[in-house]
Amino acid sequence: MRLFSVSGDTELAKRTLRLYAQVVSKAREAEADDFDTDRHWVETLIDGARMLCRLAISRSDGIDDANEAGEMIANAKTRLDEDDKEMVARVALAEGVWYMTMAIIGNFLSSHLLLFCA
Repeated sequence: MRLFSVSGDTELAKRTLRLYAQVVSKAREAEADDFDTDRHWVETLIDGARMLCRLAISRSDGIDDANEAGEMIANAKTRLDEDDKEMVARVALAEGVWYMTMAIIGNFLSSHLLLFCA
């Protein structure tokens, strides 16, 4: 996913992230515990959420990407080991980035609405 994002193919990176989340979630539902570790799950979703936040800020229609980033963070928290201080900090950082992204987009959207309505 990160490779696609860096290469500029952001749509492929988003599709890859969604596919990973879907496949691993289904594997967990089927109780295939050896499919992926919880730590890798959290790392991948957090990296994906931060990528989506970068995309959201760079686009004028980025609210969907920002909302999806919030969902990724919420999903990452479901399997977060609270004793792993590094991962707890990484999730908190990603959540802070997401809050900041939502604030930026909110201001951007409201300023555009004011210009449009004026």
